[in-house]
Amino acid sequence: MPKDRAKLLYQMIKDDILARIENHQFEYDKPICTEKSLSEQYGVSRITSKRAIEDLEQAGILYRKRGVGSFVRRIPLSAQPESSVSSLPDGLPPGRTIPVILPFAVNQGGFFRIVEAATARLDGANVHLAIHICEPDPDKMRSLLLRLFAQDVDTLILYPAGNELHLDVLRRFTEQGKQVIILDKPHDIPYLSSVVCDNFGGSYQLTRHLVDYGHRRIAYVSRFSPRDMSSLSARFSGFTKCMNDHGLEVVSEYVKFNVTPNYHMLKHIINGFFRSGVTAIECENDEVAFNVYMCCLGLSIRVPEQMSITGFDNIEWAVTGSAQITTIDQNFSVIGETIADLILNGDRRPVITTVPVSLVPRASTGPATAD
Repeated sequence: MPKDRAKLLYQMIKDDILARIENHQFEYDKPICTEKSLSEQYGVSRITSKRAIEDLEQAGILYRKRGVGSFVRRIPLSAQPESSVSSLPDGLPPGRTIPVILPFAVNQGGFFRIVEAATARLDGANVHLAIHICEPDPDKMRSLLLRLFAQDVDTLILYPAGNELHLDVLRRFTEQGKQVIILDKPHDIPYLSSVVCDNFGGSYQLTRHLVDYGHRRIAYVSRFSPRDMSSLSARFSGFTKCMNDHGLEVVSEYVKFNVTPNYHMLKHIINGFFRSGVTAIECENDEVAFNVYMCCLGLSIRVPEQMSITGFDNIEWAVTGSAQITTIDQNFSVIGETIADLILNGDRRPVITTVPVSLVPRASTGPATAD
C-alpha cells in the first residue's frame, strides 16, 4: 500500500473512533476496538490499525488492556462524583490527562523545554500532559477544539499559531468551569488565563544592548507582520520604544516584515541594509537571525565588526556553528513550572502571568565601527 494512502487510512480510522466517542456509541467497560477488529473492518494491515490506536492512546483518549482491547478513558476523576470512582474499569490509571495543543512543528520555540518543566513539576500529582499537534489551519484547529470539548477535559492548554483563538469554542470550556491557558500570546480576553514571556521587555533589552554598543542605524526583520502575531507585536513595540527613548529614528526602509525565507531574497535585503549604513539587525527570533548571519557570510560582511545581529528565544538556532547569536532567553523552564502551578492550585479564575526574560550576549554583537 502506498505510504500516503496508509497515512490517510490510519487518520480515517482515528476520526471514525473519535466520532463514535463523541456520539456516545461505546461502553466504558467494553473495548471499543482491537487491532484485529480494525484491520478486518477497514481492510488494512495490523500496522495501520495499531498506529491509529497508539495515536489515540498517546492523546489520552484510549487506554489498552493487554489481550482484551482498547477502552475509552473516563473523564478525569476530579470531575466525577465520588460514587463513580469505584466503577472504573480495571487497569485505568488514576488522575487527569490535560491536552496541550501545539499547532506547528514541535521543535520550534523551545516548546519541549516548557513541557519537560511542566511534567517535572506535575510529577507525583497524577496529572499527565497529552500533546496534540495541529496544522496551522483554522478549520482543523476548530475541529480539534470541539473534539476535546466533547471529551469533557477539565483543562486545556493552547499555543495558537496566530491571533485566531476560536473564542466561541473556548468560551464553551470556561462557561462549564473548565480552565483554558493560552501560551505565548498576549491577549485581553477576561475569561482566559495566559502565560507569556516578556516579549516587550526582551526586545527593549536587545535594542538597548545595541544602542549601548554605539549602534544608531538599526534594522528590524521578521517573517510576519505584527498584525498577525501578538507576540511579534509586543517585540516590535519594545524595539520602537527603546529607539524612541534614546532619540533614534525607526526608519521605515530599515523595517522589513513578511520577509520570505528565500536565501537570495534575504541576501538582497541585507546587502541593501549594509549599503545604507545599517550596522545592526534585530531579528524576530533566532531562526531568522541565523539566516541573516548566513547571508552576511555570503556577502563577506564581517559579524560583528561590520554588522551586529540579534535573535530572540535562545533555542538551538542561536548557537549553530560559528553563529553564536546574541538573544533573549525566555526562561522556558519557568513558563512550564508556571503552567503546572496554575493546574495544581485548583483556582479556575483567569490569571495573566508574564514571565521575565534575560539577555544572553554572544559573539554576534559588538561595538559599532566605521570603515
